[in-house]
Amino acid sequence: MAGSLALAGCAAMFAGCSTTGVGEGSANGLIWAPDCGLNARQYDLNPTFFVADPTEGRLEIRVQRGSDVQHRSDGLSIFVADAADVQQSQLGMAIQLTADPEPPVRFGVFFNETCPFDRDRRAVHYVAVSGTILFRSIYAPDRDESERETRAEFTDVQFVDPTDAETRRATLSGEFRFLFSRGRPAQRFP
Repeated sequence: MAGSLALAGCAAMFAGCSTTGVGEGSANGLIWAPDCGLNARQYDLNPTFFVADPTEGRLEIRVQRGSDVQHRSDGLSIFVADAADVQQSQLGMAIQLTADPEPPVRFGVFFNETCPFDRDRRAVHYVAVSGTILFRSIYAPDRDESERETRAEFTDVQFVDPTDAETRRATLSGEFRFLFSRGRPAQRFP
């Protein structure tokens, strides 16, 4: 009996914990990046690192392959202008992604591992101009600290390089879910 209680206590303790960067998701579709030889290449992100950075009601989400710095990884970056508003009135509703200057959600994709940039090759960073994202849940610290899960699905998102939308683009669909976990601040000096 005591062993069962200890086991149940351990299971409950670990069920309520989260490690920074841990979640699950997918993102797949097609990518065009001619300077890397990619022309309608089938692509699968296979994300393994998930992070949310809340600042004054805004939420910056990064979903990427590996935990390396962004300029060496492939991934998605999502900026939510008002996470509390999405949590309160837009859960379960498809939000249109546009190239407007001040959209409620900005969505970008970067392919720095698949197509590393150097002095002869431009970075592959594209922005969403169409498609939808639907949040099932979202972490909004200004509204509800108890809701720590962020879960979303995105469908037929068209990404383009604003300087060359015809030849440098991608189309992706997928989903992600992870729990927000406040990590230790980075120590810059010993």
